[in-house]
Amino acid sequence: MGTVLAVLALCATVVFGASLSHLTATPELYGDPFQLSFNPDGGPSDPALLTSLEHERAVTGITTWPGGGDITINKVQVGTIAAMAVRGQLLFSLVHGHLPSSDDQIGLGATTMRQIDAHVGSVVTLSGGSNGKQRSLRFRVVSQVSFPVMAGQIVSLGTGALITTAGLENATCPLGPQQAVCQRQFVEQSNGGILASFVAGPRGQAAIKHYLNTYSSIATQPTTPTSLINFGEAVNFPLIFGKMLAVFGAATLAHLLVVSVSRRRREIGLLKVLGFVNAQVTSAVAWQATTVALVGIIVGVPLGVVLGRVIWDAFSDNLGAVPVSAVPILLIGGLVAGVLVVANLIAAAPAVMARRSKPSDLMREP
Repeated sequence: MGTVLAVLALCATVVFGASLSHLTATPELYGDPFQLSFNPDGGPSDPALLTSLEHERAVTGITTWPGGGDITINKVQVGTIAAMAVRGQLLFSLVHGHLPSSDDQIGLGATTMRQIDAHVGSVVTLSGGSNGKQRSLRFRVVSQVSFPVMAGQIVSLGTGALITTAGLENATCPLGPQQAVCQRQFVEQSNGGILASFVAGPRGQAAIKHYLNTYSSIATQPTTPTSLINFGEAVNFPLIFGKMLAVFGAATLAHLLVVSVSRRRREIGLLKVLGFVNAQVTSAVAWQATTVALVGIIVGVPLGVVLGRVIWDAFSDNLGAVPVSAVPILLIGGLVAGVLVVANLIAAAPAVMARRSKPSDLMREP
């Protein structure tokens, strides 16, 4: 059991660490399924930029977001982004459900869902308005979204709301004769930005470099959120826990072998009388250690992988990222080999103790 727990903990730690590295190295998992963001802080926009992107064949997706701000959802102030897909689908990372496609649908971050007590499929009340006139609209939650840090940090990894541009217009422009004027002003005053994705390979990289040089003042590439970097640098509890259980497993195995040799002194003496040489005695102890290690591997590795994936999925879902776990086969293979080597190294001392036993003395013991 000690060996099983040690191997299980080590495998779970390896899966968790590999998944964390995969997350930080994959922008689309933490809210950035695009390669360039233009005008991320709401500065002046270039009217020729959108036209240029639409004519660029290396561009696979274009999403415009006219702006964002705090809107009341279920009586809670939530940073909200309005977006419209110009080419392809909305360039936001989907965790569960589907991205908003109609004016009465909304996507929420994981933290925001908990704050407003909502889930995919529930209906929330969004309150907005302008010129002192408030209106409330009901939106259906159709997705959990992983947001990039944008719009002056109005939205971030697990926090924020996503609706269509028309949905935001409906929420902020009251019904009546002034609605058309309000909607026109909404469009004219929009100062959001553009998200763009590109084809993979040299052609896409050349296009990205061109836009970075041409629009250097407003173009940025995705960056790993600071909170995620800090967590990756600071998280050491799983590693410490895994090491503690590994030491516990090694101590358990060493105790088992020493006690086993001590309690079976008469059997060892009998084997020597029957013709066992020292190498065969050593081999018997080593095989006992190997058998215990193999039991730990056969049971602990699959359980550790499953446990590591379950813990990672729960952690990343709570964080607001897309829950994709990584199982490093080569690293786990190295771990298995290491367990077998360590088990046989631990068996060395009990094996020496067994070899030094004299058959005549052992057979005279009561």
